[in-house]
Amino acid sequence: MPPRSTARWEGPFIRADRPSPVDLAQRVGLSGIGSLWRIQPFATLWSALGEYFRDPRLHQLFGRYATYCGASPFEAPATLMLVAHVEQAGVWTVEGGLSRLARTVADLAERRGAKLHTGADVARILTERGRVAGVELVGGERIAAEAVIANADVVALGGGLLGRDAAAAGDRVPARERSLSALTICLTARAKGFDLAHHSVFFSADYRAEFDAILRGRRLPPDPTVYVCAQDRGGDGGSAPDGPERLLLLVNAPADGGERRFTPTEIAACETTIHRKLSTCGLTLEPTGPGTITTPQDFAEMFPGTGGALYGRASHGWTATFKRPGARTRVPGLYLAGGSVHPGPGVPMAAQSGRLAAAALRADLASTGR
Repeated sequence: MPPRSTARWEGPFIRADRPSPVDLAQRVGLSGIGSLWRIQPFATLWSALGEYFRDPRLHQLFGRYATYCGASPFEAPATLMLVAHVEQAGVWTVEGGLSRLARTVADLAERRGAKLHTGADVARILTERGRVAGVELVGGERIAAEAVIANADVVALGGGLLGRDAAAAGDRVPARERSLSALTICLTARAKGFDLAHHSVFFSADYRAEFDAILRGRRLPPDPTVYVCAQDRGGDGGSAPDGPERLLLLVNAPADGGERRFTPTEIAACETTIHRKLSTCGLTLEPTGPGTITTPQDFAEMFPGTGGALYGRASHGWTATFKRPGARTRVPGLYLAGGSVHPGPGVPMAAQSGRLAAAALRADLASTGR
């Protein structure tokens, strides 16, 4: 399937309100039914890739795309092959890093008269007579509003963590349907052995055993795939900067941070395994100090209700795409945005969800005649 096939889905799926299977078929039209069938929504990514690649390394490389949305390639639909086509068409980066995107949006909002309250923890979303009335902060202050866009994970809403009145707008995601979590290490180190790219992946010897350990054994895999982000290198990688550089190391982990905590022994063993894996592949890291380790338990505390899941509901099975909530909710005046709603996780998708929420809010306000 040529890369241009991805353009067929951008309008009817990514940039459109959350569809049902029937809606999606209607949006692509009769001419698109063939393409819809060719993306093999009922096959797993792993099985579909086996039709294209005999080399197990290529099979594993393209199976990695399932983890972009926190899924296992053995359970994710083959539809995720489209992610590789998107990358083939080109990937954009933000000059100054992703935080620059947030700063630019904030500056634009302020120029249009918005007042931003940072560090203001919301205790609950207020409702009156069945519709949104504003928010109440942890300190007790109430901010009246006719509309609220919530970008909390939908399970926080569904679990009543933002008030019982807003719970109907959220979702209940069973622990078995959570996406992957991670154990990460942020450190400054000298990297020796070969020149890193900005993004480098060091694969496990047995991919199926790795995901079995995470999703069925609920433990850190003994032979994990290690992702390394060399933050001080350009998009094409290249020579290391003079002196130490900032590195992010990441391995996938089970999203049960709300139920259990990895012991110091388990974390230390994982850290040792990561460095041994990199060394075996020819990369030696010489840290200049202790790194900062973040575990599923830490992510669960940062994002309550998620168990540490980083991507919302796992994209397992062909129906998972249609289970993510859309921008509009059952509570009038309450809208959703973020990586746990349609069209999915990741900064580009989350940004699109924000656009969809803003469009829905504008359309609904326009209907009031004000």
